[in-house]
Amino acid sequence: MKKILIIFLTPILLLLFLNINIVFAAIPQIEREALIALYNATDGDNWNNNTGWKEPPLHIDKFAMPGTEGGWYGISLNSENNFVSGIFLHYNFLTGIIPLELGNLTNLTELNLRSNRLTGSIPREIGNLAKLTELNLRFNQLTGSIPREIGGLISLKNFLLWYNNLTGSIPIEIGQLPSLECLELSDNQLTGNIPQEIQYLNNLTQLYLNDNKLTGNIPSGIGSLIHLTDIYLCGNQLTGSIPNEIGNLENLKLLYLGWNLLSEDIPDTIRYLTKLERLNLGGNKLTGDVLWIVDLTNLTYLILERNQLTGNIPSGIGGLKNLEILTFAYNKLIGAIPYQIGNIPNLRELHLSSNQLSGNIPSSIGELSKLRVLKLYENRLTGAIPSEIGQLTNLLFIDIDSNQLTGRVPDQTINLTKLYDNQNNFCGNYLFTDNQIVRDFLNLKQIGGDWESCQIEPCIGDLEGNDNDVDGADLSVLANDPSLIELEILAANFGRTDCMNY
Repeated sequence: MKKILIIFLTPILLLLFLNINIVFAAIPQIEREALIALYNATDGDNWNNNTGWKEPPLHIDKFAMPGTEGGWYGISLNSENNFVSGIFLHYNFLTGIIPLELGNLTNLTELNLRSNRLTGSIPREIGNLAKLTELNLRFNQLTGSIPREIGGLISLKNFLLWYNNLTGSIPIEIGQLPSLECLELSDNQLTGNIPQEIQYLNNLTQLYLNDNKLTGNIPSGIGSLIHLTDIYLCGNQLTGSIPNEIGNLENLKLLYLGWNLLSEDIPDTIRYLTKLERLNLGGNKLTGDVLWIVDLTNLTYLILERNQLTGNIPSGIGGLKNLEILTFAYNKLIGAIPYQIGNIPNLRELHLSSNQLSGNIPSSIGELSKLRVLKLYENRLTGAIPSEIGQLTNLLFIDIDSNQLTGRVPDQTINLTKLYDNQNNFCGNYLFTDNQIVRDFLNLKQIGGDWESCQIEPCIGDLEGNDNDVDGADLSVLANDPSLIELEILAANFGRTDCMNY
């Protein structure tokens, strides 16, 4: 009996001694070969982690024995351990190409190779992976076009190719992915139109196509994608108008269309996007008024700068209690800054520069206790700086250059101790102080120092509204003053709002 027991236990003890995993099944040979092809094509010997792949004893193919694949780092098998279900090799220093043999992993549900150094093109064979639910190739150096064969990925929910060097157009076969929830093709070099077939992605919730070279119109069919919460199309070369159908997207929270070539009036239907939290339409050629903003009470970021918008800032803006960033800069807005601006308790940045705003700076501005950036330059603001400005103790930057502000700078200005040194601009007004402490403080904060030397000398002609003549001199010569030009450039580019800044 003892002899029989020893004979039975010897193979088991030997396996334990050799540190070999006991396995009960093996994946198909074609799948094993696909994994080995991935290892070899991406310099697996130099991965950050390749545990298990070449653990002795080795098979004739120089990899760990068949049946051990479930212990290879980054590889997941199904519950029966008889096929590969997932590859998770993100952040693992893969260098090289994606081998076409991956197309043989027909039971694969997740492929995550993000944040590596993969080059070359996406193989067409990827379209064989009909059970794939997530394809994540973000942050690599892939080139070439997106293969049309992606239309075969009928189970795909997340298609993530952000930040590569892909070129060509978005294939129309994208419309054949009925399960798709997130389409992320941002930060590539894609060209051509946004395909109309995108309207067939009925389950889509997130659409990221920003920072490419896409042209043409925004397809009106986008309005049928009622589950969308995020749209990022900014940083392209899209033309035409914003489609009226955008107003159908009642679940939309983020809408980024900035930095394109869009034109015509902003559609009034945008007011129906009542769940909207961030709206960026900056850097286009959009026209019309901004009265519709009062209905978007959930907004936190509102970016409308660098368009051709007209009319008044509505007093109802005070109802946007959640607003943190507001920029109307570089438009053609007129009228006064509404007193109700002070009713926005969370406002951190207020950009109203380069419009045609008039009247006083409202004293209610002192209620914006969280304000960090205040830009009012190049308007027609008049009157004195309100003493309440001294309540903005979190302010980091202020620019009121090129207005018609008059009078004594309030002593409370010295409370703005967080202002960056040598970064602010009080020039181009009719301001003065007889308080040496205020004078020294402003000189410290003013770009180039000596804020008083860049004030406009008051005269009768100016007070009567004649802004071209001072004692018979033509003020237009100031346009050629290099120091003033430098100030203008600095002011225009400080904190510039690019596509994804907000």
